[in-house]
Amino acid sequence: MYLPIDFLTPLLYVAGAVICAVFAIPLGISALVRWKKFRADADGLQTYARRKDLRVQSGVAIFCLVLVLAASITAAVGWNESTRNLGTNVEARYDVSDVTMTSWNGTWAVVDLVDGRGRPASGIEVLVGPEHEPELLDPAIETGPADDAEPVLELR
Repeated sequence: MYLPIDFLTPLLYVAGAVICAVFAIPLGISALVRWKKFRADADGLQTYARRKDLRVQSGVAIFCLVLVLAASITAAVGWNESTRNLGTNVEARYDVSDVTMTSWNGTWAVVDLVDGRGRPASGIEVLVGPEHEPELLDPAIETGPADDAEPVLELR
């Protein structure tokens, strides 16, 4: 059984964080400007309703910024976990070590790794199946190495 690989959910958290940031930053700036104006007003203009409105506006802006922080941390943790799981799954299926993901493109990843004989291989595409089973897509895997200097990626 392979470990779960999910790069979509962290990206959704990033999208949510961006949306909240786009909402919270102007709202927070507006609240700061309004607070400064409120403090400069005469006592007769500093009503309870205006103070309550400013507190609500400031609270919503702070809440959205907290959501941005939480979503960003959750996205980073999820992305790192999926990256580790991808490396672990490739090492479990193939006779390789030191798997490092260099990029991700929705359905496949590009990794750098070291084969079973200790030779580095870079730019190897990994297709992740529905059960999180990795499949290395490299011409050297199907045809075998052209010479002894090419990396050999064998199934375990």
